[in-house]
Amino acid sequence: MLSPFFVEPPPRPISTPAPEPPKAEPSAPAPAVPVVANASEQLDLKTGFEVSSVPKSRDYVFNVTLGRGNPDGFDKSMIFVNGQSPGPLIEANTGDIIRIVVNNQLPEESTTIHWHGIDQRNSNWMDGVHGVTQCAIPPGQSFTYEFNVTGQRGTFWYHSHDSLQYTNGLYGPLVIHDPDEKVPHIDDDKVVMFGDFFHVDAEVLLGEYLKPGGTMAGVEAPPDNIIINGHHQSNCTLTAGKPPVCTAGSLYKTRVQSGKHVRLRLVSHSTSTPFLFSIDSHTLQIIEIDGVEVEPIAATRVFMNPGQRYSVLVTTNQTAGNYKMHVAAARSCFHMGHGTSSFASVNYEAIGILSYDDTDLNAADIGKPWDLFGASNNVTGKEPWESQCRDLPFNLPKPIRKLAAYEVGERNNHSFTFSRENVNGTVRTYINEILYEPLLDDAVLWRVNKVETQQKGLSANWTFGADQFVMVSQDVDKGVQIVVNSNAMMMHPFHLHGQQFQIVGWGPGIFGEGGETTWNLENPMRRDTVTVPGYTHVVLRIRGDNPGVWALHCHILWHAEDGMFVQIAQRMDELENQIKALDGPNGQHPFRGRFCTVHR
Repeated sequence: MLSPFFVEPPPRPISTPAPEPPKAEPSAPAPAVPVVANASEQLDLKTGFEVSSVPKSRDYVFNVTLGRGNPDGFDKSMIFVNGQSPGPLIEANTGDIIRIVVNNQLPEESTTIHWHGIDQRNSNWMDGVHGVTQCAIPPGQSFTYEFNVTGQRGTFWYHSHDSLQYTNGLYGPLVIHDPDEKVPHIDDDKVVMFGDFFHVDAEVLLGEYLKPGGTMAGVEAPPDNIIINGHHQSNCTLTAGKPPVCTAGSLYKTRVQSGKHVRLRLVSHSTSTPFLFSIDSHTLQIIEIDGVEVEPIAATRVFMNPGQRYSVLVTTNQTAGNYKMHVAAARSCFHMGHGTSSFASVNYEAIGILSYDDTDLNAADIGKPWDLFGASNNVTGKEPWESQCRDLPFNLPKPIRKLAAYEVGERNNHSFTFSRENVNGTVRTYINEILYEPLLDDAVLWRVNKVETQQKGLSANWTFGADQFVMVSQDVDKGVQIVVNSNAMMMHPFHLHGQQFQIVGWGPGIFGEGGETTWNLENPMRRDTVTVPGYTHVVLRIRGDNPGVWALHCHILWHAEDGMFVQIAQRMDELENQIKALDGPNGQHPFRGRFCTVHR
């Protein structure tokens, strides 16, 4: 079984007093930071990585620091991993063990890192969710994440799971290769990460959002810009003569060769804004969704909510030249203000450049944009998206690795309804009438033994405290069904930790209360982040065989912070044994004992 170990933190800056070293804690020497390609070469996957079926260990060291950055030319405080944002590429083969030493060098903030889309099979405590699977790593301390990626392949990413730290820059790409990956022939492979960008510190914006009675209470902050692989431009005339410094910024540009099949691994690290991705004059073939290979789907645009990933295949069969890549805010899909003046000045979109052969990167582009709002086009015919603000029709994607819908145990049926309500002058989310609040000095995982022993076989849910809601699956040899009912207006992208889910049913209104449910039980789509449209329901199924307590939450960070957050627990006896195996001679897990105040 994989287990965590500790390293001493690196020396802190001379201007900051070093903390006293911890006492009687296990430690291990930190592995050296691997020699990797520069940031641009990493995102273009030009790393010389050997795709192999022979498993090995992959070691990384992440130094998390606070600094000044200007991805779009606007200077601001940001959080970096090894001095960069996006952070370093993690690259592995299916079956590998990945080990990352995280040194928290932030001066005042704790942190965690979640490995988005990674199953964390039999390693629940490595999922990186503050208050659920761990207590956050304090400033000046270190923790080693260690996990296996057997059975997984495709496009993933990592990000902080502590407040809005990834909005401030703490995120990066994670790619798992597989020599048996079932995708068409690929000549070139690139990661394209994009997300909304805020010129004001995200924690300040969150404070205003949660502040009762404030002018921004319950109103999601509009972004100032969008960045692609850490690049875009700003209109600096809007801040002329005012601090901080603003420069023009730069566009993300990447080269391709004519007559090739190029895989673009699209990752949305957005805080709240949904996007439409397209490339002028080029059609797209969707070949992977959230780490699942699918039969190719032709389109001219890809709609993406926060946390979602798509791989698209682009054939470079156009006249050699520069072509614009568009990441456009899907402004009709969210009710926040459509943006600040700086966002309007970039037309609510980010531009990147796909440059053929040896074309001058600064030459004018020659492509023709697609009508992103049209229902069809004269190249691919009908567009697969039936609505600009929804995922692909749930019965359209066909996983190549076929699986019928899981059989559900009688005691594994769960359902919850979320609604948005005014609470003391701000908007909060109620889940089954429970207003979620995260544990501040503990993690749900470390309460498993006590609560599970008290309530074994008595209830389908745990409600330890008025602000925690955990759905417990008790038939360990059966699958699990989760019905997500939206009693709210806008769409919400729900992300499940610890496993992919099957999307087996959907329909209007509350499940079982008059609205008809459409079912798809034959090889339903599998993914880990699904868009739940307003006032509808979606029925998910999971295999339920990964011991742990797993988060299920909206990936619009404002909503996750205001309570759109539940948890699901499974294989509790196995989890209890795993936790006992981790405990040291004093009966306490060293990670829990070091970073949490445990109430037992």
